[in-house]
Amino acid sequence: MKNAIDMNEKAPATFFETELQNARIAEATEHERFKNIAIWRLLAFAGMIAMAVTWSKTGQAFWGLGIPLLLAVFLVLMRKQQEAKQKRDFQRNLQSINEDELGRLNLRFKRTDTGTEFQEKDHAYAADLDIFGEFSLFKLLNRTHTAEGGRRLANWLKNPAGPDEVGQRQQAASDFSQYPELIQSWEATALLHEHTAKHVGEFQAWSVDVLPASLRKALSWRWYSLVTLIILILYIANVVPGITVFISLAIHLFILSRFNATVKVLADRTTSMGYTLTAYGELLEKAESAPYQSPWWDERKTRITGSAAALGKAGNLFEKLDFRTNPYFAIFVGIPTLWDIHCLAGLEKWKNANHDKLTQWLDVLADTEAMNSLAGHAFANPDSVTPQLVSANEIMITAEAMGHPLILAGKRVSNSFKMEGTGHTVLVTGSNMSGKSTFLRTIGLNLVLAQMGAVVSAQSFTCSPARVFSSMRTQDSLEESTSSFYAELKRLRKLLELADENAEAPVFYLLDEILKGTNSADRHRGAEALIRQLHTKKASGMVSTHDLELGEWGATENYVHNFHFRSDVENGKLHFDYRLHEGICRSFNASELMRMMGIDIDLTGKSPLA
Repeated sequence: MKNAIDMNEKAPATFFETELQNARIAEATEHERFKNIAIWRLLAFAGMIAMAVTWSKTGQAFWGLGIPLLLAVFLVLMRKQQEAKQKRDFQRNLQSINEDELGRLNLRFKRTDTGTEFQEKDHAYAADLDIFGEFSLFKLLNRTHTAEGGRRLANWLKNPAGPDEVGQRQQAASDFSQYPELIQSWEATALLHEHTAKHVGEFQAWSVDVLPASLRKALSWRWYSLVTLIILILYIANVVPGITVFISLAIHLFILSRFNATVKVLADRTTSMGYTLTAYGELLEKAESAPYQSPWWDERKTRITGSAAALGKAGNLFEKLDFRTNPYFAIFVGIPTLWDIHCLAGLEKWKNANHDKLTQWLDVLADTEAMNSLAGHAFANPDSVTPQLVSANEIMITAEAMGHPLILAGKRVSNSFKMEGTGHTVLVTGSNMSGKSTFLRTIGLNLVLAQMGAVVSAQSFTCSPARVFSSMRTQDSLEESTSSFYAELKRLRKLLELADENAEAPVFYLLDEILKGTNSADRHRGAEALIRQLHTKKASGMVSTHDLELGEWGATENYVHNFHFRSDVENGKLHFDYRLHEGICRSFNASELMRMMGIDIDLTGKSPLA
C-alpha cells in the first residue's frame, strides 16, 4: 500500500485515470500468468496419463512413482492458478471502481443500487431532498459493498449526529481520504466475493441460539470415528472379521441420525453465510492493519482485534459443512469421519468463544464502509469544504458560495445565505423555474451532509444542530383516499408536532409552494396563520411561494424576511440568473411561458374577442 498521497499534487480525475490504466496493465499481466499456469497444469495432467499408460504397458514401477509427483505439481499449479485468477479479478474490480469514480465526477452513476430499500414513509426530509433514488445523495456518496455498510450509510443520511460525533467523523473522513488506494482496495476485495452484499442476520440469530443439552452431550460421540479406524486397521491385519467394520459404520449412521435434523436446519439457514463471513473476514483483516490515526478509528480498531481470523474460521467451518451436499463426499468422507458432527462441534465452540463479539465486529465493519463513502466523496471533491457544526440551542446557518451537490460544479450557481435564531421564516418568492425549489433543496442537502460528517458544496459553511423537515412533494394517495392538499395538511401537522417536541435541536423547515392545493385567498390566510404559529415555536425555516401578498404581509413582521429569485425577458426569451436577491420578487413569467408554449394569452388584460 502506498503512503498517503498529497491531494494538492494529484487531482482526483488524474488519480482515477492513472489507477484505471495501472489496473488494466496489471490485469493483462495476471491474465497472461493465469493462461500460462493453465497450460502447465494441462501438461502435468497429460504427464500423469502418459506415465499411467507407460506403467500399464511396461509394468515398471518407476513410472508409477512419477504419478504422485506430478499430482503434487498439478495441485500446486491449481492453487497458483486460483491465486492468479483472484489477482486478475481484483484488478478488474479496480477498473470498475475507477470507472465509477470518473463517472461520479460528472454525476453519471454506474452502480445500480439506489438505496430506496432504506426509504421510510413519512420521513422528515428524505423523499423531498432526493436522499435515495436514481439520482440521489446516496448514489453520490455510496462506496459500500456489504448490506451492513449500506444500511449504516443510509442511517447516517437519515439521522443527524451531534456536534461531537460529527467532529470525530470529520476528522476520520479526512484521515481516510489521505489513503484513496486503501479505500479502493477495500472495495475491490469486497467485490471479489459474490456473497459480500448479503445480510448476516441469520448468522447473528444462530450465534445466540442454544443447542439442546442432549445434543451438546452427544457431541463427544464424534470421536467414535477413531474407534472405527482402529477396527479397520485390525481388519486389514486379519484380527477381526469384515462384518465388524460394517457394524461400526452402522453405528456412525445412528449417531449422525441424531444430529441430522439440527445440521440440516443449520445448513439451510446459514451455509451460504459461510462465504459471506469469509469475505467479511478479509475486509476486517484490512481494517486491522489500516494506518488510520484518528480517535474515531482508534476506538473502533481496538474492538476488532482478532476478528479477521475468527470470522475466517467460522466461514471455513460453514463452507466445510456445505460439503455434505456432495453425495460422494458424504459416502466416502462424511459418514466414516462423522464430518457433520465435527463441523457442528467446531461451530458450537466458535459460538461460545465469539458470539458476544460478533455484533461489534459487524458494527465496526459497517462504520468502516460508511466512512469509506464519506472519505471517498471528500477525496473526489476537493473543492468542497468541511463544515463547522457548533453547539447552539437556536438555528444558526452561515454559508458562503453554497451550491447544490447534485449539480455539476461547472453548471452550479452558488449563493450565500445566513439565518440566526428561532421563530424566523425566510419567504422566497420568484417566477417559475427561477430556482426557488432548487435553493431550498441546496440548503437542506448541505445541512444533511454537514450533520452526517461529510464535506459540503460551499466555500465555507457553519451551522448549529437542526432537525431538518421538508414539505415539497406532497402527493395524493388512492390507497389512503387522500388528496394532495390533505396530504400537505397532514405533513404540516407533523411539522407542528415536531416543533412542539421537547428536543434539544430546533426544527429547520423547508416548505415549497405552501398550500398550493387550494384557492389563493385560503392559501394566503393559511400560510400567514402557519407562519405566525411557527414563530412561537422552536423552529425556523424557509417558505417558497408565488403569493406576493404573503410577501407584502411578511415585510411588516420582524420575524419574516423576504428574498427572491428573478427572471428577465429579453428578445422573447427568458433568462434566469439563479441568484438569491433580497426583497420581494416583482417579475413573474407564467404569462410569458404560456405564450411561448402557444397559448394565445392577452398580456394587456383584454379578451381576444373584445
